[in-house]
Amino acid sequence: MKDSPQGYNAQLSTTPSTGPPPITSPYPVTDSAPGSACTGPYSISVLRPLSEIPLGSNVSLATKAEPEGGIAFPLRQEPEVRLMKYYIDYMCHWFDLCDTRGNHFGQELPRRAIESPTLLNAIFAVSSRHLSVIGQFDQYASDRYHQDCLKHLRNIPINDPALIKDDLLAATILLRTLEELDVPLVGEDYQGHLLGIQIFMNAQDPSIPASGLRQASFWIGLRQDIYMAFVNQRPLKTKLDHSFIDRSFTPADDDTWAKRILINTAEIENFCFSDNEQPVSTYRRLKEYDERWLESRPLSWLPLSYRAPNEACGEVFPEIWYMNHAVVIGIVHSIIGRVLLMCYNPTLPRIGPTHRNALEEVEEEIRKQIRELCGTALSNRRTIPALFTACMGVTMCGDRFSDRGEQEALLNVLVVTEEDHAWPTFAAQMHLKRAWGWSVDA
Repeated sequence: MKDSPQGYNAQLSTTPSTGPPPITSPYPVTDSAPGSACTGPYSISVLRPLSEIPLGSNVSLATKAEPEGGIAFPLRQEPEVRLMKYYIDYMCHWFDLCDTRGNHFGQELPRRAIESPTLLNAIFAVSSRHLSVIGQFDQYASDRYHQDCLKHLRNIPINDPALIKDDLLAATILLRTLEELDVPLVGEDYQGHLLGIQIFMNAQDPSIPASGLRQASFWIGLRQDIYMAFVNQRPLKTKLDHSFIDRSFTPADDDTWAKRILINTAEIENFCFSDNEQPVSTYRRLKEYDERWLESRPLSWLPLSYRAPNEACGEVFPEIWYMNHAVVIGIVHSIIGRVLLMCYNPTLPRIGPTHRNALEEVEEEIRKQIRELCGTALSNRRTIPALFTACMGVTMCGDRFSDRGEQEALLNVLVVTEEDHAWPTFAAQMHLKRAWGWSVDA
């Protein structure tokens, strides 16, 4: 991990980095691959033909049925092999967080990409974009793969049966990630692929049960929409009336409990960012759901361990370890929703002596929630998107912290997230520095 500003949690300096794995070659660093002009271990953009599978080898045996679009595997170009490996080793872990049993984006998508050129190009596009941001791939490659996807997607009529193809919906989810990598936490987003996701989701006949991949795509798309609704302070574009959505409190697995609070967080954003005044009864309903969700969730949602920050050593955030990705994702989104309800609480006294006291109590509770949000994300680094959600909280409420040590720790959440995962936080960093009265060069 890179050097951190003073005051950052000392115990986190020993946490192994969860950044993207280096793209390695089977050849030593000092050697070039036979028959290539490579001069280093990361010569990813250099096209080098791979070998044909020898005749008679069992490696080439599979079903003789060949789809209309042909078969992509085995891949023929070294860079594309590396892009697929990068997706399987790293990028897919951004997606399958509430899909423990299905793991659709980690396992199903690469299988479908064998015979889906659009999905294959989407995988190449998201991998190459992320690698190019961290300086390990041709910066123009992602645009080429992206354009290859759009050639197909743009030509689909609004009522075409292709709109119910799960492959194309999943490809659009991946392409949406390209947009997210280009959008700062405080900035403009054209949201083109976010709209495309809604078109694909709404094309499904509601009387037909959604497939596992379609449901997995919905939940990933919902998380993407929650993020962008926050960035743009607008209601969600995602419809929340699909038959597979469960708002109950009946016993269920951790994935289901995470999805339940995701829905409530989405509805909280709709309440807070609506263009029309919302009734107080809606606020009370959302708040009561959060409280009941907290009291009803299973024991697996308790932390594996909790360590309070050592303030004498400059620590700011608690260390809170949780059992799995779904729990972490549920926790961080529940905090975002809870803090939004505090910020938009219509029941606070408007005037009189109780007004100031109520505001002070709310401000302190918001700061407490943000500390727990950051501590959860930093303690569970394998759940990479939890850091993205923590950045939402820091951007939203960082200006409410006046202590310099706390400010440095909050800023470092943004810095570490961009350094480790190339998630764009620079604009948010500048925004907070100005809000705190820091020099923008500090």
